[in-house]
Amino acid sequence: MALTELQRKQLIEKINSLPVKTILPYFLEKEISFEDVPHIEEERKRWIEEQVNSMPNPNEQREWNGIANLISGAANIMQQQEVLQMLETYINNWDAQRPTGNHVDEARDIYARLKSEIDVTIKGEEDRDWERVDMFSKASIIGHLSKYPDTAHRSEIDDAVWNLVNKESELDIREYRELFINGNHYMEATELYNAIVRWSEVKSLNDIFAVHQYLQENPNTPYKFQAQTLYISLKQNEIREMLTRNIDYDAERLIRIINEGVISENEIINSKVVTKPVLETLKSLRTIHGDLPDIRVAINNSMAECKEGYTDVYFFGVPSTGKTCVLMGLSRSDSLHINLAAGGGDYASALQQYTDVGITVPRTPGTFVTTLEATISSRAANGVEHKVNLVEMSGEEFAFSIANNPEHIFEFEDMGSGATKLLKNNNRKVFFLIIDPTANVVRINREIVDGYDENTGAPITHLEYCVVNQRTLIQKMVNIFENPGNAEIMKKVDSIHIIMTKSDTLGNAVEREEKAYEIFNNKFGHHILEPLINLCKEYNINTSTKFHPKLYTFSLGTFYIGGLYEYEQTDSNRLVQAIKNATHGEKQRTWWDRLKDVLN
Repeated sequence: MALTELQRKQLIEKINSLPVKTILPYFLEKEISFEDVPHIEEERKRWIEEQVNSMPNPNEQREWNGIANLISGAANIMQQQEVLQMLETYINNWDAQRPTGNHVDEARDIYARLKSEIDVTIKGEEDRDWERVDMFSKASIIGHLSKYPDTAHRSEIDDAVWNLVNKESELDIREYRELFINGNHYMEATELYNAIVRWSEVKSLNDIFAVHQYLQENPNTPYKFQAQTLYISLKQNEIREMLTRNIDYDAERLIRIINEGVISENEIINSKVVTKPVLETLKSLRTIHGDLPDIRVAINNSMAECKEGYTDVYFFGVPSTGKTCVLMGLSRSDSLHINLAAGGGDYASALQQYTDVGITVPRTPGTFVTTLEATISSRAANGVEHKVNLVEMSGEEFAFSIANNPEHIFEFEDMGSGATKLLKNNNRKVFFLIIDPTANVVRINREIVDGYDENTGAPITHLEYCVVNQRTLIQKMVNIFENPGNAEIMKKVDSIHIIMTKSDTLGNAVEREEKAYEIFNNKFGHHILEPLINLCKEYNINTSTKFHPKLYTFSLGTFYIGGLYEYEQTDSNRLVQAIKNATHGEKQRTWWDRLKDVLN
């Protein structure tokens, strides 16, 4: 009977006072060991060791007796296998120490004989079961292996299972590798497993760069067909994205796609994503920007001076809605000649150069005003010339004023721009209201100078932000025209018309005008059209169109990725013609006219 903890403690304490015959059974039963009693007397210890070594081990005896009782009664294969397992455990327990009276050698003999009998029996059973195995059923084959782990048919089973493995299934391949660690196809399975894991990673990314790189680095991959199929689909999606998003598509991504050979230049061009000249510009953008004049320098070098006797043409609108783009288009129209030696000549020259390469200029700063002195000539010899001052002015300050004072009725002085002074001159005037069909509100910012650094003199600035509703601003501009305080200026206005920019977003050339009228009527018409007509009647404006403003659509050309475009003169020429129709012409002077002046 096992000792309680208290009994064991008392036994250890009294180990040198109790009779040795009393304590011997506890050592034999291994209730205690000499490690538990380092204080035991040496003579006692020696006597106990002699007795333990000369007597059978009771644990060994009990274990053997339990096995011996089962050996004779093991009638079926399952009972025999149980005995075999017990014999193996017994041999492992007692072979090293071999206590007196042990049965290790006997256990070995019985084990060998019993195993031989079991093997013969199992072989007979397996041979019968093997006949019933379905070699086209993985479950049937693996079931046989599970029942007979030492089967002589292991190699056949290995090959049969491999033939049934789905070579595209990560799970199937992993199960084969776990089942046949040293199998006939283990190396092949490992390579295939690594390949499918890699392909699964690439496939899950659904990224055209990753798939292209995978095909480049793995030309012999077993998933080549799947990779190529996905690659073609991603290419189609990418090109569709380029066409759909157009100028909003990331230009840097397009350059990377071409440079890495993901999609060829020919595919890009043939898909009408860009034209070849635009693509060449896009690839050389940094160099081209370096060759273009610094627009800030051009702005600083330009002045606002409206030449007397000319008609002043103004473009009013929300910042970033395309006023400067209109001037860019006009600057390169064959119907209009700009005097590059005049006050705004540097700026006009910069606009022309940017237009030539299909790049838009940055937004004009808030206080910038300049004029482009220009002439519109008739093609006929000795025809009529129309002399105009095209006024470029930023609408930023005016827009900020509206955002901060939404209920205020403005006069031209409230625009906060140098254009106010120009408006008061004696020249006749033509006004164009600029509308962007793609914007309801415009978010703008401007840099405010708070002071200057005492040490460096550098300006200390912060950014001021505002959101401007385009319809509100256009309506405010009409209110300015209506304001009695501006009557003297309005008496000098011959025409007021409307330009809807970014018309390339409205569809093809046939659809644009109809779409523009629809947008104007839905978003602006009832807010500004009737007031404008009444205004025109009051000041005798737009007499040739019965006081009605005209709506013109405008685009610099066809726009592509990166905001690049191919300039087309059509809309610019129409605007030049509109300006020509709205201004008074002068007959071009001949050499005979000049001679008569000299004679007189």
